[in-house]
Amino acid sequence: MLLPPGSRRSWTAADCLPTDMETSGYSARQRRAINQVWTACGDYKFEPQFLAMQSDGQPDLYMNCVIGLVHKWFGDELPKQLFAAWAGDARQAVYDDLTWLALENAVYEKELPKRPALAALRQAHASAFFESEYQLSRQEWMEKNQLVYAIQSARWKTVLGQRLPVLTPWEKGLSEALACPGTMSGEEVAAAIRTAFQKYLRFDGTAHAKTPLTLHFGERWAPLLTKLFTTEMVRTDDLAIGRSAAVGENGMVRASNALRTHLRSNERETEDRDYVERCFGRSLYAPKELAMMEQRDCTGNHLGCHLWFTRGEPSPDKPVSADAQRLFQQAEEQAKRNRAAYVKNSDLYQSALLRLTEQIRNCMLIHQQPDAVSARQGHLDSRRVWRLPVLGDDKVFLRSDEESTPGFTVDLLLDGSASRLHCQETIAAQGYILAKSLADCGIPVRVSSFCSLRGYTVLRVLKDFGEKNGERKIFDYFAAGWNRDGLALRMAAELLNTAPADKHLLILLTDASPDDSHKILPTGKVPLSRDYDGQVGVEDTADEVRALRRKGIRVAAVFMGENANVPNARAIYGQDLAPIRRMDQLSAAAGRLIQTEIRELSG
Repeated sequence: MLLPPGSRRSWTAADCLPTDMETSGYSARQRRAINQVWTACGDYKFEPQFLAMQSDGQPDLYMNCVIGLVHKWFGDELPKQLFAAWAGDARQAVYDDLTWLALENAVYEKELPKRPALAALRQAHASAFFESEYQLSRQEWMEKNQLVYAIQSARWKTVLGQRLPVLTPWEKGLSEALACPGTMSGEEVAAAIRTAFQKYLRFDGTAHAKTPLTLHFGERWAPLLTKLFTTEMVRTDDLAIGRSAAVGENGMVRASNALRTHLRSNERETEDRDYVERCFGRSLYAPKELAMMEQRDCTGNHLGCHLWFTRGEPSPDKPVSADAQRLFQQAEEQAKRNRAAYVKNSDLYQSALLRLTEQIRNCMLIHQQPDAVSARQGHLDSRRVWRLPVLGDDKVFLRSDEESTPGFTVDLLLDGSASRLHCQETIAAQGYILAKSLADCGIPVRVSSFCSLRGYTVLRVLKDFGEKNGERKIFDYFAAGWNRDGLALRMAAELLNTAPADKHLLILLTDASPDDSHKILPTGKVPLSRDYDGQVGVEDTADEVRALRRKGIRVAAVFMGENANVPNARAIYGQDLAPIRRMDQLSAAAGRLIQTEIRELSG
């Protein structure tokens, strides 16, 4: 598993680990994995490039021993150079998985005379591989990763002394080529791997990434073409802001089916984190605090994902690259388009704002009972009369406080994924109208947008509670990337800890189509990785909505999307759903949900 991003820190005594190696904010399970690596290699200053984690999140003892033994026998630089040779290649996951099989056999035979217990660990590991297989048909396994699974299956059946699977002559040749004996040196093992990849996989020693096809849509065609194209055709893990869309690979590095590990390089993880920070701005939280949130929230279907909370402010300690500068310029251009569109239709929008404000205020007057406060005049309070002669306190009357503060807050969560490219200006305007109306009625409101990119779910606070005239920042909204709705809801719950009231209403603008490039990692019950989309994404989002409601948080949604997704929206949000046909109906629909909330609070 790729080690978590964040600022590096030394281990503490409480971690029961040496302090020689500085490391990122690892979880407790990852610390155990590192300890396993160190125990195997005997070098407590070694910072492993890889960690091996089982599908349930537990450390994989045997494979972490293998990682440590690779360092012990072959050093640090040789493996780094080997994996770097195909870093970024379209088939990087395949090369990584097969390379670990070759390294595993070599270091096992080298170390076995000194550590006979490795034989039992190896057999247990091989058995665990086939225990998962029985839950799915062989055909289902093969469809996912035919080549890698075939080679892995051959290796572990050999370990168990079982009959080998049926292999093609080509697969058998590759399997034998990767069975590197312990008599080989590190250089000989690396050469054998490169030769095998060249002969059987036609790897020429240079990484070849798939070149994305970029489509640039003009102002006239963007709305139509964005609707017609499939989701994968308008989203990529390279951020593009504006009225264009791009086709590209999702960038997901899949875990090995056999080893059930999620292996990625530290370099790629750091690169992804820095990229997200350059695109969206610095984090609201310190690395340690953010790591704790990830440990709480990035579990289950979101294991291996990362969080990023931001206000869109650039990091002062980060150098501004050319790419970052271009992205900020694109974001600024979209913000200008948002403001210009509002000004162009200002009469219409102002009318909608005044109407919505009046409706919310009238609802509050009807349904909210003013608080009774102590005063020097009003209705005599028999419970406080004694305070006048005894304490000299003349506030022995009760008076209605017409300026009572509403007992709830509103969070508006805007889908900021690329599926909204065609209506960014309207979303910004409608979000502004809603936030301004609530603020004018004295209701604390926060507006945020969310999207996901390179395994990070980004929640950007556009307007926070207590910000006077902060509604103008909503025009900084832009759409890009993917949307991992379930994890975004968990992040929204984290932010609610800072809300100025005990009761909360969370309103989402959604198309009820969760879709993220970062896959769901395999588990014991589901031993294959799954795409986060379709029914899987809908069920995950629905689970998170129910979890929030059990905490007393009211969750509602304004739905605008394809008619085919209406059942998905109902499955997620139930009756607390307001479907709209046009985006300019957003504020009115959200206003109705808020009025319902006011009535509910009044009993």
